[in-house]
Amino acid sequence: MPRTARLTRDDWAAAALAALIEGGLAAVAVEPVAARLRASKSSFYWLFENRDALLAAALERWERVQTEEVTPRLAEIPDPAERLRVLVHHAFASTDGGTLALLLLIESGHPAVREVAERVTHKRLAVIREALVELGRSPEQARHTAAAAYAVYLGTAALRRVDAAPDDDAHTYIDTVMAAFGVSPRTADER
Repeated sequence: MPRTARLTRDDWAAAALAALIEGGLAAVAVEPVAARLRASKSSFYWLFENRDALLAAALERWERVQTEEVTPRLAEIPDPAERLRVLVHHAFASTDGGTLALLLLIESGHPAVREVAERVTHKRLAVIREALVELGRSPEQARHTAAAAYAVYLGTAALRRVDAAPDDDAHTYIDTVMAAFGVSPRTADER
């Protein structure tokens, strides 16, 4: 991004999330994020009062882009099995998404992070749980299966950080995950 470009709060929030992925919560600081954007600290203070305000904007962006904008699109898919397939495919295809979710859960000791991470996690679990209930699972089974599925998502993100996640064939991995949770995989023709 050219230095002369006018940066928005969302630009700074996106850069803060990228810094978080690379270096954890401590990396979300004014100087390194400004350097990432090739911007001055004064341009930061034009938009934000302090680091906490930047963190809040980054967390709001994460929730909006990776949960609030996704949920309505998923709700438009009438078949719950297909809804889960689409969700799992996108979840496992987006390496940054899983990493952010994992890191924010790890960093949930920070009050601002905890509130958002908790809210997003519950929303995501609800989407999975509702689809499983539509597929005939009892509410209790759906709750446990949703938690297990989300744990697989987070675990895969952790494995990716040390290059230990399966990378030979994403479709095979996704189909394996789906089958483990009782949702039949797509045939090769359906992919």
